[in-house]
Amino acid sequence: MKELVQLTQTSKSTILYYIKEGLLAQPQKPKPNLHLYDESYIERIKFIKYLQDNFDCSIGELKELVNNGAFNLDGGFKSVLNTLDVIMGSKHQKIFSSENLCEKYNISSNKLENYVLDGLLFKRDNLFTAKEEEILKLILNLETMGIQREVLLKYVDYAKKMALFEISFAKTFLENNKNKNDAVKALFDTTLILKPYIFNMQTHKLYQENRD
Repeated sequence: MKELVQLTQTSKSTILYYIKEGLLAQPQKPKPNLHLYDESYIERIKFIKYLQDNFDCSIGELKELVNNGAFNLDGGFKSVLNTLDVIMGSKHQKIFSSENLCEKYNISSNKLENYVLDGLLFKRDNLFTAKEEEILKLILNLETMGIQREVLLKYVDYAKKMALFEISFAKTFLENNKNKNDAVKALFDTTLILKPYIFNMQTHKLYQENRD
């Protein structure tokens, strides 16, 4: 256990909690006071922490996804790539129909559908989750503050262009790397960690340089 704590930079209590929740297997116990963990525990713990940090997944949510067969922790980052929608939607289980949102926010069905067609909102199995409700409230508030639709559509346009670039890059990158699991992790590191950091810091820098 001491070695496992050092190698994963994870506390003993957290590791024991993962075991208790079934996210880690019980260790080998050749003697009453001797518990043995192989190298697979290191990778599994790092993977769980990555999902928590970068996909905002709680242990309870991961446990539920694993238990209902929606996600396989043994599949590594390749399994995240194949079930990305499941992972990303795990925190937003509350669902709304179009009618629900239109009635709740007193907007027309055409207005809501236009947000979808514009790429500002997304349906999941023809329904909206709590995340979409959050974004809808944000958009409606921005409109009342005078933010023009054209400004929001600029973000959609830039996002599509960036996505096309990333898809092209990812295909080539995956084809040229034999270790698919590490390659997929590198892509997630790029899009989930590096990209937001660069975008936000560059924006901050330019605002600083151009303020009055």
